[in-house]
Amino acid sequence: MPTELYYKDGLRKDKFLNELVIEALKNGDVKKALEYLEKDNERIEKALEE
Repeated sequence: MPTELYYKDGLRKDKFLNELVIEALKNGDVKKALEYLEKDNERIEKALEE
């Protein structure tokens, strides 16, 4: 089912981003964590526009 595949792909991207943000925060790199979140926010905004 294509919709389920898109949903799972989205979850994989979200999980990957979460892991990057968590790792950056654990290392005390708040600036890097914010960069990851801002880039992901841009990805989400583009997807919503389509």
